[in-house]
Amino acid sequence: MINCFTLNANTIIKHDPNIDETVSNAIDILRRDMEKIFDINDIPGGIIHITQPQPELPKERWAIEVSDNLITINYRDSLGCVYALLYISEHYLGVKPFWFWNDQQFCKCTGKMIPLGIIHSPNYIVPFRGWFVNDEVLIDNWPDESGNEEHWRMVFEALLRCGGNICIPGTDENSKKNRKLATSFGLWITHHHAEPLGADMFLRVYPDKKPSYTVNSTLFETLWEQAVIEQKKYNIIWNLGFRGQGDRPFWADDPAFSTAEQRGNLISDIIKKQLEIIRRHLPNPVCTINIYGEIAELYRDGRLDIPTGVIKIWGDNGYGRMVSRRQGNHNPRIYALPSKSESGPHGIYYHCSFHDLQASNHLTMSPNSMEFLASELENVLAAKTRECWIVNSGSVKPHIHSLDLLREMWQKGKIDVNKWRQCYAAVYYGEGKSQEIAAILSEYASCTAKYGINEDDRAGEQLWHHPVREMLCSWLIGNTEKCLKSLFWLTGEKPFSEQVKALHKISSETFPLWEAFCEKCKELIPVLEEDSRRLFEDSILLHGRLHFYGTAGTKAFCESFFAWKSGDTARAFILADESFSSYNKSFEALLAAAHDKWAGYYEGDCLTDIRLTASCIGALVSYLRVIGDGTSFHKWEKDFLATASEQKIVLLSSKQRAMNNADLAKRLRQTQ
Repeated sequence: MINCFTLNANTIIKHDPNIDETVSNAIDILRRDMEKIFDINDIPGGIIHITQPQPELPKERWAIEVSDNLITINYRDSLGCVYALLYISEHYLGVKPFWFWNDQQFCKCTGKMIPLGIIHSPNYIVPFRGWFVNDEVLIDNWPDESGNEEHWRMVFEALLRCGGNICIPGTDENSKKNRKLATSFGLWITHHHAEPLGADMFLRVYPDKKPSYTVNSTLFETLWEQAVIEQKKYNIIWNLGFRGQGDRPFWADDPAFSTAEQRGNLISDIIKKQLEIIRRHLPNPVCTINIYGEIAELYRDGRLDIPTGVIKIWGDNGYGRMVSRRQGNHNPRIYALPSKSESGPHGIYYHCSFHDLQASNHLTMSPNSMEFLASELENVLAAKTRECWIVNSGSVKPHIHSLDLLREMWQKGKIDVNKWRQCYAAVYYGEGKSQEIAAILSEYASCTAKYGINEDDRAGEQLWHHPVREMLCSWLIGNTEKCLKSLFWLTGEKPFSEQVKALHKISSETFPLWEAFCEKCKELIPVLEEDSRRLFEDSILLHGRLHFYGTAGTKAFCESFFAWKSGDTARAFILADESFSSYNKSFEALLAAAHDKWAGYYEGDCLTDIRLTASCIGALVSYLRVIGDGTSFHKWEKDFLATASEQKIVLLSSKQRAMNNADLAKRLRQTQ
């Protein structure tokens, strides 16, 4: 007696010839997955029948009816059909949400069995849920034969596999370029908080005009209306608001607005105007406003008038805590969730990837633990902030771990982190050593640098680059007596030397933790299966190495400064060379992970910019050589490397070439 449906290479997918592009894309994905999984064989295949949309089902819901030779896909709308087909792909073909991004390997087989019965779609806790593909420089500079489109297709496919339904498909011009492709996958489009209504930036269109609403209100409103007309054919969540030209307050461009009252009144008036423009073209728009950055302060002070029904999007600080973000040295940490008395719909903008030119994680995993993130998201749901979740996904690959946790949270609303982490390790790294890998994933956040008094003050890899480059520039231009105001957020208001000491303390305390972490990773590698080993090296170990070499480079840089300050220029030169070597190893670790399909992926590293740090430290090495080794560039050879008799020979330079920096530092190090 047959009690299951056999899914194999001969299974036929039947559908109406007039299906829309969204359903057609999902069918293509399922067919591709079947080709990856199944061997060609002579075993008869059944039929997957995609019915007509059924309006009696709830929005985005589906039901899969399985009989002995027929699977019937019932669904309400196109997204419902997409989710149903991807459910079959994941649960019966074994294609996981991040199969592409985590290099999942597949074994061919003749068929997969699906038990008879009816499978119903899950209920998502969060109605609108998706990614902001922000600071996407790694994807942007990653070449492929399709002109980059295939990589974006993989982004949108992964989001759908995670149950997402909304997307900001890139930053600035990318968001406009990728709109059509994203909507062809069935995704709703929303907008960057610095780009209200998804309109062009004012200065991009009017570079010679003043970007002031009071001066050029007609031009701004024309841009907004054009954006509405261009996008009204799509499913759009319209982002309202007003910021400056770039991701900063508008009063940075228009200093006439000097008080909170003036600023709040203008933004409130603009929001009403934007809503009027949208309603001229669409009867029932879905709208949001980001209560983020300076807007959070204005809102908490009662300076903003937000129309009823607009979804208020609250932002975390970039490190997972629901408080206002630090901007420069300004860090009021205003609570960023609605109070119990605040009515209306609410949502969040949450960072898995962040870029603040201070201590954020752009190339590496979240510096805070998954337990911390899960607890904070539970607080979000307890505050009834669940209408819309927009997650900053960065360039996806470095942030899969936390993106997968968000996938669980926006569906179920709660999570057993230990069980989830164990499952994650088993799915992507194999059952064999999943417990050991889960333990290493758990340990990762305990190694990240603790740089402040708050629980979430843990650093991503940018801490080892941006502050170092700032200090290095001050050192080379001779500004070592005064403090660096731009680093007060990290060191407090201290003289420059004390600021260097503060960074040295952080790096020195963190260095042994990352050293032990990387050693533990390397001990595990030999016992992993080949495919798991490569993924492990390219993800968890890579992130550990970026921190380890970053802490080593930072520590040696600070010690070089101390040696220079004490007058020991040769010692400073040796330590600067050690710093240079560490940063070079960090870059080499990136290159080692850019193999096969990932070739060129890290070429876009311009936000952390490891190569730039190495180059700057290289300049420091040369500077110390110049001021310490003299114009002949043989002084240190004579002083430290030559015999007593050779030190008296004046014409040493006529016998041999001066040593290069690396060789000289190596030889000098041996004399220490």
